[in-house]
Amino acid sequence: MSRSRTALAAAVVTTALLVGAASAQAAPARVRLGPEGSAFYDPPKTLPAGKPGTLIWARPIQAPKGAQAWKVLYKSKVVGGKTVAVSGLVIAPKGKAPKRGRPVVAWAHGTLGGARGCAPSIPDNPARNLEDYYTYTSEYSIDVGVPALSQLLKAGYVVTATDYQGLGTPGVHQYTVGTTEANNVLDSVKAAKQLPQSGTSNDVVVLGWSQGGGAAIFAGQSAASSYAKPLRLLGIAALAPAANTAPDIEGLVEPGPTSTLSPSVSAVQQLNAFRGFAAAYPNLSMGDVVSTAGQQPLRALGIQCTIHLGDVVQELGVDPATFFKRPIPAEWRQRFQENTAGNQTTVAPVLTMQGTADTVVNPNGTTQYIQRACRFGQPVEYSTYPGATHQTIPFAAQREYVSWIADRFAGRRAPSNCPT
Repeated sequence: MSRSRTALAAAVVTTALLVGAASAQAAPARVRLGPEGSAFYDPPKTLPAGKPGTLIWARPIQAPKGAQAWKVLYKSKVVGGKTVAVSGLVIAPKGKAPKRGRPVVAWAHGTLGGARGCAPSIPDNPARNLEDYYTYTSEYSIDVGVPALSQLLKAGYVVTATDYQGLGTPGVHQYTVGTTEANNVLDSVKAAKQLPQSGTSNDVVVLGWSQGGGAAIFAGQSAASSYAKPLRLLGIAALAPAANTAPDIEGLVEPGPTSTLSPSVSAVQQLNAFRGFAAAYPNLSMGDVVSTAGQQPLRALGIQCTIHLGDVVQELGVDPATFFKRPIPAEWRQRFQENTAGNQTTVAPVLTMQGTADTVVNPNGTTQYIQRACRFGQPVEYSTYPGATHQTIPFAAQREYVSWIADRFAGRRAPSNCPT
């Protein structure tokens, strides 16, 4: 048999494994098998027809015991309306799904960087419980995995995990741009529905951390409700969310006496935000906010992840304050305000969990978000964890959010501790 015929046969076999057996009434749509290695993240020159969430291709990967997992490439939209390719993961229990399908937990990860190589689906065996970067046992250079994945799968849920646009796939990552990130999260669920073996239903709870906490909230705000259809969003669980974008970003450039982030990491996060916003909003000029001294680290965001670049800035001994121009122009401040969560109601209840020892997301900023969110009458539960840090909150709060998610899928009344 020729090499081309051998490859074709392998593709057909693997495609059959992807889609499973066809029913007697109707065969499922065929799922295109994605290429191996880094080529998986290079979308075809012409994206397939279809709405946002259309699956471009998928590939089976290693999964936890009793589960099945795929890397996926799917269509999504950025805030300006452009259609882009986005990568991510779909993880589902094995076996026959319930008649109504399996509910979905859509995971939105935290800050990792701005380069394509920072996507959490790239490392080996990414379909796993969250591996904390700041441990002696982690083999990864970034946070990889989904918190409480084993418990979520055991409960019978499908779990999706977007990389966000620009991480994995080409393009400048629109870091902390709420609409773009929300679209990427919601479209990961739509893509999962096209994997027949996953048994994915329309019922969704979004779980996010840090950057992803902000993405989760934006996915639940009323502006995203029409985009989400036919999905039924039942809840938003946010761990130390990046929800106070305007004051937080401005505070990184001009840190106050209570700032506890290292200057190098603060600078990298600020540059990443400026880079993402300039890509999202063509009316913004990078030259208005980034100085000549900041151009080199700005370019480095295209190849290095946050912690790596922060270490570089610190090791070189440069003053990160010289990277920026002050004050931040009004047009930039306006866009930051638009991407600050809590200025619209959500279409579903919210659970927010915050560690009191967090030095990345200021607990006072989270409290300010809660005050905004509570104005609309939607249930908002706010839990604080004494001594928990930004890195430990996904583990410290695990029992609470796993139980809360189960209650949303069961249709139970959501708790709220908003002031009356």
